[in-house]
Amino acid sequence: MTKSPDDFEALLRMNTELLSELWILRDRVAVLEKLLEEKGVVSREAIDTYAPDAAFDAELQRERDRVVRQVAGAPWQLDRGIAALTGQKSQK
Repeated sequence: MTKSPDDFEALLRMNTELLSELWILRDRVAVLEKLLEEKGVVSREAIDTYAPDAAFDAELQRERDRVVRQVAGAPWQLDRGIAALTGQKSQK
């Protein structure tokens, strides 16, 4: 299967978007954790051991799905999946 420039651009956009989102989130979480700990609001240990309730867990899952669509959406918008973009056979 021959790859088109659109395929390459879609993969490149996905990678760039993912790295951008990851860094923004890591930076903001680090700042928030530092500020919260400095102000005595919550310790980093409490953050590390936190378990969400069912409602918050559902909210987190919805947000995760939104981010996945944002990051990996380009190939699906073009009706292409990862298998097609990487030249692998689909495992359906």
